[in-house]
Amino acid sequence: MRQNLYLKACRMQRRAGAAIAGLMLILGLSGPAAAAPTEPVVQWTAGGLSAGTDSAGQAARVATDAWGNVAVLSGPSGRDLALTSYTENGILRWRSTLSPASGTFSGDWVVAAPNGDFVAVGHNVNSSGNPIQITLARFDANGALLWRKEPSVGFFPTVGRIVVDVDGNAYLAASGRGTGRFVQKYGPSGELLWSQLDASAGGFVIAASLALSPDGSDVVVTGSVSGGAVWNTAVHDAATGVRKWQATAAEGLGALDVVVDATRVYVTGQGATGGGTPALTYYLSVVAYDRATGKRVWRTDRKPADSSGATGLRMSLAPDGSLAVAGHAYRGFLDWYTVALEKTGAVRWEAVRDGGLNTDEIPRVVLVLPDGTTVVSGPGGPNLPGGYIPGVTTGYSSGGARLWEAFSAMATTWATALPNGDVCAVGGYDALITCWSVPPNDATEPPPPPPPLLAPTAPTNLAASSSVRRRIELGWTNTATNATSITIERCLGSGCTNFAAVSLLAPTASRWTDASVKSRSTYSYRLRASNSAGTSPYSNTATATAR
Repeated sequence: MRQNLYLKACRMQRRAGAAIAGLMLILGLSGPAAAAPTEPVVQWTAGGLSAGTDSAGQAARVATDAWGNVAVLSGPSGRDLALTSYTENGILRWRSTLSPASGTFSGDWVVAAPNGDFVAVGHNVNSSGNPIQITLARFDANGALLWRKEPSVGFFPTVGRIVVDVDGNAYLAASGRGTGRFVQKYGPSGELLWSQLDASAGGFVIAASLALSPDGSDVVVTGSVSGGAVWNTAVHDAATGVRKWQATAAEGLGALDVVVDATRVYVTGQGATGGGTPALTYYLSVVAYDRATGKRVWRTDRKPADSSGATGLRMSLAPDGSLAVAGHAYRGFLDWYTVALEKTGAVRWEAVRDGGLNTDEIPRVVLVLPDGTTVVSGPGGPNLPGGYIPGVTTGYSSGGARLWEAFSAMATTWATALPNGDVCAVGGYDALITCWSVPPNDATEPPPPPPPLLAPTAPTNLAASSSVRRRIELGWTNTATNATSITIERCLGSGCTNFAAVSLLAPTASRWTDASVKSRSTYSYRLRASNSAGTSPYSNTATATAR
């Protein structure tokens, strides 16, 4: 009965978007501008129709590939983990499920690989609700299961995050109670390439989040030390797993997210200053480390003037190198709190969103669009009829003004931006996903017209070799600065001409491993770069025989 009332409330909310947006203006506090935010147009929505666990289950995360296809991770689907994929226009592509060896599955993370595969991780729980196993799985672009692994990280395992590099390798941060924090690297075919344990003398380390450096050479993990107010961040060599440095310091109660740029590692969480009560004060805190040495460069602490404290939850790098941090502030009830920081730690702007009397207004994700719009999404008020909290997705301008605000029928768990500029949020029954066409950022003056886009120049120095059985490694030199992708083509035999595309890579990729070759067979390869203006000439052709 309660589920039926909830779904009825969802339908009522969808018909009353404009009224809710007006109420939000009355109840909310935002950044510098007080004008009513625009309500974006819903482009498409799917799922959310079947309450309970008889379909795809509760949405956990969503990922987008290079072609705009999305995959929503959810569970339990009955007892299973479910991955549902749609095109960027909302057409169902496929749904795949995994069954746990025992217990019931819940989703944790999903990420897209450069070739269109999706890598997902979830955990299964026993009848008491305790986690008993982590499962990592890779699905191809058609939803077929490629491989499945059950990493062993100790008792009561938890997942921090997964990321995938330009070669399709997957990095997992996870932890086990009493064991510590593991960082593991899995190859495109599922082989465990390395596993490293981060330990601390003061207790076991908990995995909270994971990030790759822009050049792919470092993998950075952050979290906290159990039993104390200690942040722990470590940088590992992505190729070998060797730990370059580890920073452990009494910054506050929890390090919760990390991002990396060319020179710095930035960590956010709940920082504390002072000692004892009432001197102890809690902040949305960001700490910057030198990426090469681990030296602490700066720390910034923020909370609204009328709040008793704040927490930093999620963080994202903006295209101009600045930082966007989303968290919550304690102002009688929990309210969204968003802070934009310069690379120096100086505050660019901050905004509070108050959706009314609500104890669960906690943002789940922050991302920055190419035009500089900061997008925050999560549960937020005002509540729907019956007291149900909806999902809210808000876009802030470069100066912190609320540009637009979108509502979904159920509380958001994650959000993503599509290549076409749309923004999608997931969360709720039956893997609910809602996508909007959002308005552009409010630039203070129009930017100069861009120069005419030319087709990229061709990659050069393509070389092929085989050092591992049933593998051929490619390497090349990128000459283009305006490419958006690189296509690899292959044919069977030396001097063959019937090339076919086998992989689509990021424009910065300069190496790739073909793991689908047959031993003692000869293959020829060529590649070219592409952008919206066209494609480059082909590179030279390289040939190798697989071991």
